[in-house]
Amino acid sequence: MKNIKPGLTLLSDALDIAFSEVPVRASIEERQLIECYGAVLRENVTANVSVPSVDNSAMDGYALRHADLKTLKGPVKVSGVSLAGHPYVGTIPKGTAIRIATGAAIPDGADCVIIQENVSANDDETIIEISDDVIARTTLNQNIRWAGEDIKAGDVILSEGMVLRPQDIAIAAGQGRGALKVSKPLSVAVFSTGDELAKPGDALPPGGIYDSNRFAMIGMLREIGCNVTDLGLLADNFDVLRNALGDAAQTHDVIMTSGGVSVGKADLLKPVVDQLGEITAWKLAIKPGKPLMRGKIGDCLVIGLPGNPVSVLVSGLLYVMPLLRHAMGALRSQTEPVRIPVCAGFDFKRGTGRREWLRARLVQNDDGVFEAVAFNSTSSGMLSSMVWADGLIELAEGCGKVSKGDTVLYLPLRGLQ
Repeated sequence: MKNIKPGLTLLSDALDIAFSEVPVRASIEERQLIECYGAVLRENVTANVSVPSVDNSAMDGYALRHADLKTLKGPVKVSGVSLAGHPYVGTIPKGTAIRIATGAAIPDGADCVIIQENVSANDDETIIEISDDVIARTTLNQNIRWAGEDIKAGDVILSEGMVLRPQDIAIAAGQGRGALKVSKPLSVAVFSTGDELAKPGDALPPGGIYDSNRFAMIGMLREIGCNVTDLGLLADNFDVLRNALGDAAQTHDVIMTSGGVSVGKADLLKPVVDQLGEITAWKLAIKPGKPLMRGKIGDCLVIGLPGNPVSVLVSGLLYVMPLLRHAMGALRSQTEPVRIPVCAGFDFKRGTGRREWLRARLVQNDDGVFEAVAFNSTSSGMLSSMVWADGLIELAEGCGKVSKGDTVLYLPLRGLQ
């Protein structure tokens, strides 16, 4: 890619490298089905039974032999009932109908269902009348759902590496599965650095700011099912950081921090990790979030995010969360953000060389078309912009200008967890 500044790595390359270097490290546990929402599946799930298990009715009505419709004249006898869980036993007598409920088994010999609204029945539903028009419109196999139409026994219904959604849990339940093999949660130690930071609830010292980044990190991690240890605020002190990281690395899968990864005198995280372990990646060609560090101490993965709050959220959602999903065994396709082409409702110019995300929201213009509008600032220190936004506009490394009406890629924030 042209125009990439020396020392910076493209996001796509950085993720490829990280996925190849960071192993799947989450162990496997069997968890009760009701506890599997959001977990990463670690087995293929095959169907034990076909769905539907028998041919059944898609509607409430009357089951008949289609061939009989050509000779039906006058009232039709209802010779039985088929209910869900209580099928009609035997073969349907010729020239008669079977009262049938939605989901009930199709009686032997029947091959169409006429919905109840299209017939006239006496008070006790033992006799029905069918108009010539309805007879003419009734087709063979009408309103019948076939056995195995949805799922056939032996089909793979859920694939290893999926992040389990409510519908995935439901389909497993529909096969009688009471438990699934999923990844155990990663254990992640989290802290923020910076002598200017204060804990929410404490008195704010002169020139200080309240720490918000730690809460953003904890929230993102919990969204993907990690077990989080909150180490709080750590001073900008080499020995304090070395001791804290050394201890945490012994008992956690991942350490995730914000601040201290740039090149200032107080940016001590890099030299600490370099002494205790190794730096494996630093600086991405992204905005916001360029000074992002990946390293390891022993087997513990270390992620150092920038100090600005928007950088923490953007780089966390687009780099760290996909990487941790991978470490839990998720398929690569399950880590990709949703990207939707939309119409730009703004003009924007910028320098090229980095992939950039603008905070945005979708609004309906005067023509009724939804378009993306961008926040009025690109400052990575404005956390309020992420509260205002419902998504991000992604600009490729070589894109230097957006004009109103252009097609841009919109990433819903709800699709980034």
